Amino acid sequence: MAMLVVAVFAVLLAAGFSALGSERRVNANNDEAELDAFTLAETGLERFVARRDSLGFTAAPPAVTESTRMVFRWGYADVVLRRVREDTVAQLYGYVVRSHGVSTVKALRGTPQAERTVAQYAAWQTGNMNVPASWTSLSGLQKNGASDMGTGGTDACGKMPSVAGVAVPANPGYTQNGAGLAPQGSPPVKTLAPTPAQMADSVTIDWNGIVNGSAVTPDVTIPPGSWPSFFDTTYYPVVRVNGDFTLPGDGRGLLIVTGSLTMSGNVTWHGLVLVGNNVTSNGNDGVDGATITGLNIKLGAVLPQGDVGNGTKRFNYNSCTVARALSRYGQLVPYTNAWVDNWPTY
Repeated sequence: MAMLVVAVFAVLLAAGFSALGSERRVNANNDEAELDAFTLAETGLERFVARRDSLGFTAAPPAVTESTRMVFRWGYADVVLRRVREDTVAQLYGYVVRSHGVSTVKALRGTPQAERTVAQYAAWQTGNMNVPASWTSLSGLQKNGASDMGTGGTDACGKMPSVAGVAVPANPGYTQNGAGLAPQGSPPVKTLAPTPAQMADSVTIDWNGIVNGSAVTPDVTIPPGSWPSFFDTTYYPVVRVNGDFTLPGDGRGLLIVTGSLTMSGNVTWHGLVLVGNNVTSNGNDGVDGATITGLNIKLGAVLPQGDVGNGTKRFNYNSCTVARALSRYGQLVPYTNAWVDNWPTY
């Protein structure tokens, strides 16, 4: 009888240890699979936000919905981006990015694959540029004639604070011959540095990378390309001109001229204008956005004071056209404290 009791207790003890070991293995496998699924979901989310363009999504801003599956060695993540808010005038867009991770590591028989869903709210931040004035000239500006300068630093889009009318170095600064209306802005004339060479350091544009590198990829290069059609009002290309150029008509986007730019007649550029040398403006013309000239001073060039010329000018600050011109250089920026774990999958 004693031996039988000992045997029964031994069997019960062995069974208990076996059950305990099995339960620990099941819990360990479940915890590991759950962690794998969470890692997959988080990896997919972060990779999409940081490297969306490398996955083939190049629309700027992103479309109303975008989705992709990222396959990893131990599973996959289905990532879905959905637009939740938008302000088309100011080019402001809000999104939620959801990532559903599924672990495909072999699990115990009868147990489902581990899944986890995380999400992140984000905003589309367009490419931005420090715009100190409606017209920033590293070589200074000289306005001739009795007509108005018309350089306004008040945001025509009404989304951003006012900037200066013109920004120049102290020497040679801004001079005006005639009784026309002076620049308007906050302040009307802003001095950024004593000399053009010193002002070059305060204008944070990688002009050398643009001119001699690949900092900006143009849609049209002249020459050998020709002036594009702007019949489509949503078309905001990057147009690069090597050398001097005379603006043939209205246009929009980002205009890069490595030499000098001449504007005559009733023409308007909507967006951002970057010019290596100076702009000669004759007639009732201008820029609706922002203008930066004399950038070749950043490359060591010495330029005379920019001659604005005769006629009424319309160089006015517009943050919306600047944002559209730089829209392709935008990115998704996650909101702080807007990450969600176990996001509903329905």
